Amino acid sequence: TSDSWKTTLCHSILFPDGVPPGLMERITAAVLSDIYFATGPNTRNHNHHGGAATTQLIPQSLNREINHNRPNSEEQKLHVREILCWRAAFFLKIGMENMCPDGEIRESVVEIFCHLVDRESHLCVASESMGVGMRRLILSAKGQVGDGGKKIWNGGHKIVFRAVKRVMRGYGGLEFEKQIICPECLQKKPVSQASTFEFNQIRSVTLNGDETMRCQCGHLVDAILLTGFFDHQQKRNVSAQSKLADGEPIVPVTDLLGAVVLVGLWDEKSKKVIRAGSGFIVDKKRGLIVTASHTLMNIWGEEGSPFGEDYFGSRHGKVVIGVIPRSEDGNSLDGTTTVFRYFAKIIVKDDSIETKGVCHMDACILSITTRMEEDVGGDGDGCGDQPEILLLNDPDKMKREKLQQLKVTVNCELDEQVRILGYNQGGEGLRGRGEHLNRTADFARGYVVMKFATDEYAKGSLRQEFKPREEIVVMCYTIGGHSGGPCVNQQGEVIGILSRADSAEKHRCYLVPACEWKPLVKKAKKLSLF
Repeated sequence: TSDSWKTTLCHSILFPDGVPPGLMERITAAVLSDIYFATGPNTRNHNHHGGAATTQLIPQSLNREINHNRPNSEEQKLHVREILCWRAAFFLKIGMENMCPDGEIRESVVEIFCHLVDRESHLCVASESMGVGMRRLILSAKGQVGDGGKKIWNGGHKIVFRAVKRVMRGYGGLEFEKQIICPECLQKKPVSQASTFEFNQIRSVTLNGDETMRCQCGHLVDAILLTGFFDHQQKRNVSAQSKLADGEPIVPVTDLLGAVVLVGLWDEKSKKVIRAGSGFIVDKKRGLIVTASHTLMNIWGEEGSPFGEDYFGSRHGKVVIGVIPRSEDGNSLDGTTTVFRYFAKIIVKDDSIETKGVCHMDACILSITTRMEEDVGGDGDGCGDQPEILLLNDPDKMKREKLQQLKVTVNCELDEQVRILGYNQGGEGLRGRGEHLNRTADFARGYVVMKFATDEYAKGSLRQEFKPREEIVVMCYTIGGHSGGPCVNQQGEVIGILSRADSAEKHRCYLVPACEWKPLVKKAKKLSLF
């Protein structure tokens, strides 16, 4: 079963300026001591015949920790199967008895390996992101992923993890950084290229209610599996249920994906989709779509294409739109993968591009013009071979398309939980970016950390540059291809579209607020003939 699948959790402590002497000896001693107390026969002797239970005299703080690590000692008992120690490493194999639903007791085994390495070691994870002279303490645990990782954490990993944490607290003033290594990267990439998460950052995200995160390579990982915060998850679930009873329900992502579209820049000369992003339908009656301008034009002032011209100045360019098809009864979506179905054109963009030579808003409005006679899959190479049916300015035909639109709000609050929907083009860690066109929708969770507006960039004579007037800052891991995708609140309302990610902090991204591009939508509606 899937509960029996194995995975490897990997935590790391990065030392930028060297390691204190005797560190590994102290960690090994602390771990072995805690393991002895947690697994020894005299740790906690229960009298099952009515007598009082007796507990061996051990330090009170350690006793609390051991009891926390063993939430049900009658059903989950730990047994040490193997211990190996070296000068700079140790290996533990621990078995845990699990009471199955059928009453049978089965044992799950966790293998724990801890070692101190330098950047040049072939065992060093994420070594490509390390500087000269840095060293890394790596703690990894391999075991069954059942119960969301509880078999690994309760099977000995939590004991070792907390012992290491306790030793590190004793080094006041020592500079180090706690990290978590992406388990998907460990499986699919060389360990030296694995992505890392800052532990405190993923911890705060998990405690704020998020259960998944994306690494820099695009892998979607279970944040609770990485942190072991199962108790916090249960409290959040109870809290979430009470909120649902008192307020509006949280709109699931699957109810929104029908309005999220794949936006491609189609080159009629090469017969290919040469750029891809995301967008959403804001007006199903007129077939209007909001997306990011930079997917379809040069707003960054880059060389090689004219600034602000539609389709990067190509005379052969136009926009192809992918939508998730509906089931035969039309009441639900048929999966989460799009097909290319429509062509569209840019009808409204930021006026300052032409009037001032500066882009203040990474957003534009598209209008669906035609429908292809047959849906196109793959990388979209067959889009140019299809006869087209005119939909523009035909309300009856547009209505028969049964498009779905999203609601828009100009209100958002700091620390508000949000989701960014779109079609990432990161390659899922298996292909290089741009090698394959992904047509399957996904989403990333985050929260609002800042809202700012300024007129500073509206002054002066700057040209051919992107200078936003207003943006919303969200802490959320996003991947190339999400650009233009809607960022929605818990009620499914769009508060903005994704514009860009911070070059230094990949989990920090910037939205074009709805208040900025709503006037563009209003202008596009006036251009319509109905």
